[in-house]
Amino acid sequence: MKKATKNNIIRGLKVALIFVFAVLFIAVLVTARINASKIVCSEIQVNVKNKEELKFLSDREILDFINNYGQDIVINQKLKDVSKSDIEKRIEQSDYVAKADVFTNFEGNMRVDVTQKKPIYRVFNNKGVSYYVSEKGESIPFSTKFTPRLIVATGNLSNQDTPENLKVHEDLLQIVDFINASPFWEAMIGQIEVAKNGDFLLYPKIDEHRVIIGNIDNLEEKFKYLQIFYKEAIKNIDWKKYKEINLKFKGQIICTKK
Repeated sequence: MKKATKNNIIRGLKVALIFVFAVLFIAVLVTARINASKIVCSEIQVNVKNKEELKFLSDREILDFINNYGQDIVINQKLKDVSKSDIEKRIEQSDYVAKADVFTNFEGNMRVDVTQKKPIYRVFNNKGVSYYVSEKGESIPFSTKFTPRLIVATGNLSNQDTPENLKVHEDLLQIVDFINASPFWEAMIGQIEVAKNGDFLLYPKIDEHRVIIGNIDNLEEKFKYLQIFYKEAIKNIDWKKYKEINLKFKGQIICTKK
């Protein structure tokens, strides 16, 4: 047999094999699609990712969202008729949910992963309104079921989406993040007040004095001076005699007696 003829036969066999595998692959896909269209939901698994840390939502409440409060029961429905995106949107309508993802498999199982919003500080404003603020600056309603231990922000605050309010909360997040990043400051500072003039005031958990830091400019430097004052200066003075420590002015610590 000539070499050219042999090569042509081999090439022909390869083409035939490819064609056979393609036909088989298409057949498998079609069969899988037909079978998938018959699969019904037999089980729902709810996975609230940060459930141990945050307890705003229970599995039962997530199931209510999934089943649209009884209007669209998912169990025993064909999975092809269940809109995963609709379920995700319903769950994400909750003020406590950051993200929802729905997955299904060929065994009829549905897994719903839910991530709750993480509050960073709690607000008590001048109008008596209380709410939380998330790590992304989102407002989270106060919950009677779960009260996380957070630093408190008081004073001239609002949850309205005006440029002024958004800037205040943006600055507050920077201050709170700075405090929470340090075990020393996290143990020391319990409250931040937003004054009418826009200044930020800190209230330590011990003793009756306040610390004026003004704006967030040179924030690290201001906390450095304050830490030096707490650790060094109070060895020589009775700091309980002071009602105010002012750090507004660069490079200065101004103390006011009671």
